[in-house]
Amino acid sequence: MARDMTVGNERRHILAFALPIMGGLVLQQLYNTVDSVVVGRFLGEAALGAVGACSALTMFVVSFAMGLCNGGGVVFAQFFGAKRMPDLRRALSTAFILLVGLSLLVTVLGISFARGLLSGLLQVPEEILGDAMAYFRIYCIGLAFQFVYNVCAAALRSVGDSQSTLWFLLISSVLNIVLDLLFVLRFRMGVAGTAWATIIAQAVSAVVSVTYLWRKYEYFRFGKGEFVLDPEKCRTILKLGIPGMLQMCIVSFGNVLMQRVINELGTTAIAAATAAGRIENYMFIPCQGLNNGIGTFTGQNVGAGKMDRVLAGRKKAQSVLLPVAIAMAVALFLFAKPLVSLFGVGGEALELGVEHLRVVAPFFIVFAMYMANAGVLTGAGDVMAATGITLGVLALRVVLTYVFHLGFHMGFASVYVPTPIGWAFGFVGSLIRVRGGKWKEKALVRRG
Repeated sequence: MARDMTVGNERRHILAFALPIMGGLVLQQLYNTVDSVVVGRFLGEAALGAVGACSALTMFVVSFAMGLCNGGGVVFAQFFGAKRMPDLRRALSTAFILLVGLSLLVTVLGISFARGLLSGLLQVPEEILGDAMAYFRIYCIGLAFQFVYNVCAAALRSVGDSQSTLWFLLISSVLNIVLDLLFVLRFRMGVAGTAWATIIAQAVSAVVSVTYLWRKYEYFRFGKGEFVLDPEKCRTILKLGIPGMLQMCIVSFGNVLMQRVINELGTTAIAAATAAGRIENYMFIPCQGLNNGIGTFTGQNVGAGKMDRVLAGRKKAQSVLLPVAIAMAVALFLFAKPLVSLFGVGGEALELGVEHLRVVAPFFIVFAMYMANAGVLTGAGDVMAATGITLGVLALRVVLTYVFHLGFHMGFASVYVPTPIGWAFGFVGSLIRVRGGKWKEKALVRRG
């Protein structure tokens, strides 16, 4: 159901939008978690390491879609807020054409250069390289489905409908779990089976979301001559999307560089980082959900010219996010060991994973406040500032990781100690930008 956020209670709008987003993010993480739990428990620590070793690379290729979809989502939200529905449809068709074309290109490149990327760039250990290559190549085959789903999700969220994507993800997540168990336990397909299960589930999600989008919302139904690559809309989407895409690609490449350090530490470290990372991703969900809520709320109100509502919404969202972040940080610190053990790791890998989570947990509150500020900047179209801050966070983390690893020989600690330092930088930078007010001048769409 569409939601006009330019009138009414700010907190209620943001929470009503964000809660289904959080549910959807839980289901998205469930994809990765089920893969990891099934692989770790039934195929062993080495197989878990193979999936984890290429996780940074899979996120890198998906970042192309995520960045452009985020840019498209801002454009969609501002057109919706300005009540310019024909422009909204043409922007959507342009985004579909851009993303599908890009997905095919990335698929070909990913499959072609899988060995060089994994063995050369990521330094994946030889004993798990075969499984890692199989997983990554199969994953690339399903990129078109991911890209199509992300366009649909951006469109639905831009008009305030975050509930529908939750149902799409619920269907695909349940299917993914069933197929994971079937392919691994029944058909003995190994690591490749988990990749095929994910692709099939994503395909179903893409088909359902496209069908729903066009049947549910009249203003998303293309008329004659409307499904085109509109040059003006393309420039607008790219103006917002390319900085976001570059930002996410650079962030993902930074994660690739950090994954390389983990891979150099061996299979035990890879398994520990994979388990800890999967758990950590769940902790991010409330922040990411409210970040999306604040972003869409900001986009609609900036399009409507209601700047005062933006700051009021941010403040009210933070009042909800802060106690949630504190509670989750405490829970993560206290229950780190049983959580890591769910992934079938033990001994040194278990201890390393617990160590990782307990160091990062107390600083989770800083990350939460950073994400709230970032939502305002992104939704307002202040992409250069948002990109600069994100890249600053990444650069700090990558540089410190290599300094700690090569200069101080800190081992596994060199991977997670820089994380809270980067979050602190992001919080301070985003707070200064929001309070400075420059984001108010960045709107690309006004009510016509």
